[in-house]
Amino acid sequence: MDLKKYLEAGKIGKEAREYGKELIKEGASYYDVANKVEKYILDAGAKPAFPVNLSPNNIAAHYSPIKGDGMYFRRGDLIKLDLGAHIDGYISDTAVTVEVGTRNWEELIEASSEALKSAIKILRPGIEIREIGAAIEEEITIRGFRPIYNLTGHGLARYDLHHEISIPNYDDGTRTVLRPGMAFAIEPFATTGRGKVRNGKGGNIYILTEYRHLDGFFSEIFEKYRTLPFAARWCEHHEDYLERLKEGTKKGVVHHFAILQERKKAMVAQTEHTFVMTDEGAIVTTQ
Repeated sequence: MDLKKYLEAGKIGKEAREYGKELIKEGASYYDVANKVEKYILDAGAKPAFPVNLSPNNIAAHYSPIKGDGMYFRRGDLIKLDLGAHIDGYISDTAVTVEVGTRNWEELIEASSEALKSAIKILRPGIEIREIGAAIEEEITIRGFRPIYNLTGHGLARYDLHHEISIPNYDDGTRTVLRPGMAFAIEPFATTGRGKVRNGKGGNIYILTEYRHLDGFFSEIFEKYRTLPFAARWCEHHEDYLERLKEGTKKGVVHHFAILQERKKAMVAQTEHTFVMTDEGAIVTTQ
């Protein structure tokens, strides 16, 4: 583990998150905000660990804008801004929820953020994952909401955004422990809905699933992004990029991530930080 690089990626991720929060205003375009946040990460000396997610209302995750999608922030929207930075493959992953122009969902946002704080308070070397989930679930449910039971936090490794462990938002009985040397993200999702998401349409985020015998288009993607997710937006310099991605998905060369959505009129809030566990305790890299 390279702690210095994890810390630097975390610092840039935090700063990009705070910058992005200020850009989410009524009438602003998703496309412009995503590009500006990713440029901020690049200008700071890191690279995006995955495409900026801007997921509205009942969509919990996995929407990243594409040119011409006509997506603009509307008054009353509840936007999950989820982003990551990496330094030489060492990743930070962080998220915040922004309500656009209204204050109707402050309690829901607070449920998610306070659940993360509750998890942070109990983190220690040797903690069982089920203890973290229990703390998150209790904080969300006492406020009258539900955690999303089929979304989890996750381990992190070099060039690996979802490494080995999952950290559910409830006590699922997992007795796996967090040990010094582990990097991971915890991301409580709180909802007014049923507490489960389902797959929707594709959200313009892809990842390579095949690494051999790649043509020029996909070889270029591997050279740039390796085993990390990438955005359709990032391929715009190729005139036929959408057709290439569609064909690559059919052939199993790439996976197209579906948006993850709650029931139609439900709202979802998310808060997320990245951590590195040491012998002395957990370092929050994105705080």
